[in-house]
Amino acid sequence: MSQTYDVTVRAVTNLNARMRRVTVGSDDLAGFAPWPGQDVVLHLTTDDGAAVRRRYTVRNLDPAAHTFDLDFVRHGHGPGALWAENARPGDQVEIFGPRGKVPVSDAGWQLLAGDDSALPAIAEIVEALPPGTTAIALVEVTDSADEQSVDSAATLELRWIHRGAAAAGTSDALDRAVQQVGIPADGRHIYLFGESRVVRRLRDLVVARGVQPTEVSAKGYWNLGRVARE
Repeated sequence: MSQTYDVTVRAVTNLNARMRRVTVGSDDLAGFAPWPGQDVVLHLTTDDGAAVRRRYTVRNLDPAAHTFDLDFVRHGHGPGALWAENARPGDQVEIFGPRGKVPVSDAGWQLLAGDDSALPAIAEIVEALPPGTTAIALVEVTDSADEQSVDSAATLELRWIHRGAAAAGTSDALDRAVQQVGIPADGRHIYLFGESRVVRRLRDLVVARGVQPTEVSAKGYWNLGRVARE
């Protein structure tokens, strides 16, 4: 059940040059139980005093310690990125959650595709898959410096798609990677996360290949060229 929590920053770590992890916790998180891929809303304030909300995937929930991680792509100067850059242990932030309507499928074959912003959700879902599941994860990043290790009990093929000098949300590298995947005729589910227009394009590609809309979970995390208040 979603509710509001006041959490404290416990640690801040740079996973690489382009992703920062902020660990938050609170004793009030006892019973906090998101399913893999769900997120929380951070209630933040801009420099001009405006209230904004940003959503980030819950990573590495530790029910015993009442902590979890939030991973931030280090790009731009949006409220979320700025908060993560300035976060220090002891800082407090209000969150609301867990949120999200994309459950983990029990299909025996799964394809997950997305950009940097989708990596936390893709990793959480993949790590939750049981043995016997076959999963292919396509993650678009700038280059090899952005790659991370992802463990799974499933049979996992993790492919890193490098967009190089192209800005996030402007490359068609993920489109080409998805088109190259052989999709089985049944027992399948496809997750598409990332920049909204790219996600719509990918959804059209897989539907055109005969995948039913009910077999696709698609969610736009951000919009190129637009800074949202929520």
